[in-house]
Amino acid sequence: PPTAWAADRVQRGLGASWDYATRLAPGDAPILLTGEMVYPWMAEDYAMLRPLGPVAEVLAAKPDWGPIYDADAMARAGVPCAALVSYDDIYVERTFSERTAQILGVDHCRCWISNEFQHSGLRDSGTDVFDRLHDMVEGRVEYD
Repeated sequence: PPTAWAADRVQRGLGASWDYATRLAPGDAPILLTGEMVYPWMAEDYAMLRPLGPVAEVLAAKPDWGPIYDADAMARAGVPCAALVSYDDIYVERTFSERTAQILGVDHCRCWISNEFQHSGLRDSGTDVFDRLHDMVEGRVEYD
Protein backbone atom coordinates (compact mmCIF):
# COMPACT_ATOMS: atom_id res chain seq x y z
CA PRO A 1 0.00 0.00 0.00
CA PRO A 2 1.09 3.60 -0.41
CA THR A 3 2.69 5.35 2.54
CA ALA A 4 0.20 8.18 2.04
CA TRP A 5 2.22 10.44 4.31
CA ALA A 6 2.13 7.94 7.19
CA ALA A 7 3.94 10.15 9.73
CA ASP A 8 1.54 13.00 9.06
CA ARG A 9 -1.49 10.73 9.45
CA VAL A 10 -0.18 9.29 12.73
CA GLN A 11 0.63 12.72 14.13
CA ARG A 12 -2.81 14.10 13.21
CA GLY A 13 -4.39 11.02 14.79
CA LEU A 14 -2.82 11.89 18.14
CA GLY A 15 -5.00 14.99 18.38
CA ALA A 16 -4.52 17.07 21.51
CA SER A 17 -2.09 14.54 22.96
CA TRP A 18 0.45 15.78 20.42
CA ASP A 19 0.60 19.23 22.04
CA TYR A 20 4.23 18.93 23.15
CA ALA A 21 4.08 22.10 25.26
CA THR A 22 1.74 20.41 27.73
CA ARG A 23 3.90 17.28 27.92
CA LEU A 24 7.06 18.74 29.44
CA ALA A 25 6.10 18.47 33.10
CA PRO A 26 7.55 15.65 35.23
CA GLY A 27 5.45 12.54 34.90
CA ASP A 28 4.03 13.46 31.51
CA ALA A 29 4.30 11.02 28.64
CA PRO A 30 7.51 11.38 26.64
CA ILE A 31 7.66 13.68 23.64
CA LEU A 32 7.61 11.68 20.41
CA LEU A 33 10.46 12.90 18.23
CA THR A 34 9.91 13.21 14.50
CA GLY A 35 13.35 14.31 13.36
CA GLU A 36 13.58 11.88 10.47
CA MET A 37 10.00 12.03 9.29
CA VAL A 38 8.85 13.77 6.13
CA TYR A 39 5.61 15.72 6.04
CA PRO A 40 3.69 17.08 3.05
CA TRP A 41 3.97 20.68 4.30
CA MET A 42 7.78 20.54 4.11
CA ALA A 43 7.75 21.08 0.33
CA GLU A 44 5.99 24.38 0.97
CA ASP A 45 7.91 25.54 4.06
CA TYR A 46 11.45 24.70 2.90
CA ALA A 47 12.38 26.59 -0.26
CA MET A 48 15.01 24.04 -1.26
CA LEU A 49 12.37 21.28 -1.21
CA ARG A 50 9.75 23.11 -3.30
CA PRO A 51 10.94 21.65 -6.61
CA LEU A 52 10.66 18.16 -5.08
CA GLY A 53 7.07 18.57 -3.84
CA PRO A 54 5.41 16.94 -6.88
CA VAL A 55 7.84 14.01 -6.73
CA ALA A 56 7.16 13.55 -3.01
CA GLU A 57 3.42 13.40 -3.75
CA VAL A 58 3.99 10.70 -6.40
CA LEU A 59 6.11 8.67 -3.97
CA ALA A 60 3.57 9.03 -1.15
CA ALA A 61 0.86 7.71 -3.49
CA LYS A 62 2.92 4.84 -4.96
CA PRO A 63 0.90 1.68 -4.23
CA ASP A 64 3.39 -1.06 -5.13
CA TRP A 65 6.37 -0.71 -2.80
CA GLY A 66 8.26 -3.93 -2.39
CA PRO A 67 10.16 -4.91 0.74
CA ILE A 68 12.68 -2.27 1.74
CA TYR A 69 15.28 -4.80 2.90
CA ASP A 70 16.09 -8.27 1.62
CA ALA A 71 17.70 -9.93 4.65
CA ASP A 72 18.87 -12.93 2.61
CA ALA A 73 20.61 -10.70 0.05
CA MET A 74 22.17 -8.68 2.87
CA ALA A 75 23.51 -11.84 4.48
CA ARG A 76 24.96 -13.08 1.18
CA ALA A 77 26.55 -9.77 0.15
CA GLY A 78 29.79 -10.32 2.04
CA VAL A 79 30.80 -6.69 1.69
CA PRO A 80 32.93 -5.43 4.58
CA CYS A 81 31.46 -2.47 6.42
CA ALA A 82 31.59 -0.66 9.74
CA ALA A 83 29.02 1.35 11.66
CA LEU A 84 28.98 3.80 14.53
CA VAL A 85 26.08 2.78 16.77
CA SER A 86 25.12 5.01 19.68
CA TYR A 87 23.79 3.47 22.87
CA ASP A 88 21.25 6.26 23.23
CA ASP A 89 20.63 7.45 19.65
CA ILE A 90 17.44 9.51 19.62
CA TYR A 91 16.55 8.40 16.09
CA VAL A 92 17.68 4.78 15.72
CA GLU A 93 17.04 2.09 18.30
CA ARG A 94 20.41 0.50 19.11
CA THR A 95 19.03 -3.02 19.02
CA PHE A 96 17.81 -2.46 15.43
CA SER A 97 21.32 -1.47 14.38
CA GLU A 98 22.79 -4.47 16.15
CA ARG A 99 20.29 -6.79 14.48
CA THR A 100 21.15 -5.35 11.06
CA ALA A 101 24.84 -5.97 11.78
CA GLN A 102 24.02 -9.58 12.73
CA ILE A 103 22.22 -10.06 9.42
CA LEU A 104 25.25 -8.71 7.56
CA GLY A 105 27.42 -11.12 9.51
CA VAL A 106 30.01 -10.64 12.21
CA ASP A 107 32.79 -11.30 9.69
CA HIS A 108 31.57 -8.44 7.49
CA CYS A 109 30.01 -5.76 9.68
CA ARG A 110 31.99 -4.27 12.52
CA CYS A 111 30.18 -2.06 15.02
CA TRP A 112 31.66 0.72 17.09
CA ILE A 113 29.10 0.97 19.89
CA SER A 114 29.57 4.12 21.91
CA ASN A 115 28.00 7.31 23.18
CA GLU A 116 31.10 9.25 22.24
CA PHE A 117 29.13 10.52 19.24
CA GLN A 118 25.41 10.64 18.64
CA HIS A 119 23.38 10.48 15.44
CA SER A 120 25.22 13.53 14.12
CA GLY A 121 28.69 12.01 14.57
CA LEU A 122 29.73 12.47 10.94
CA ARG A 123 28.63 16.10 10.98
CA ASP A 124 30.18 16.78 14.40
CA SER A 125 33.54 15.12 13.81
CA GLY A 126 33.45 13.58 10.37
CA THR A 127 37.14 12.97 9.86
CA ASP A 128 37.60 11.24 13.22
CA VAL A 129 34.51 9.07 12.78
CA PHE A 130 35.22 8.14 9.18
CA ASP A 131 38.89 7.38 9.89
CA ARG A 132 37.97 5.05 12.74
CA LEU A 133 35.30 3.27 10.69
CA HIS A 134 37.73 2.88 7.79
CA ASP A 135 40.40 1.52 10.13
CA MET A 136 37.86 -0.95 11.52
CA VAL A 137 37.04 -2.25 8.03
CA GLU A 138 40.75 -2.54 7.26
CA GLY A 139 41.37 -4.41 10.54
CA ARG A 140 43.71 -1.76 11.97
CA VAL A 141 41.64 -1.10 15.10
CA GLU A 142 39.49 -3.22 17.36
CA TYR A 143 35.74 -2.92 17.38
CA ASP A 144 32.88 -3.82 19.72
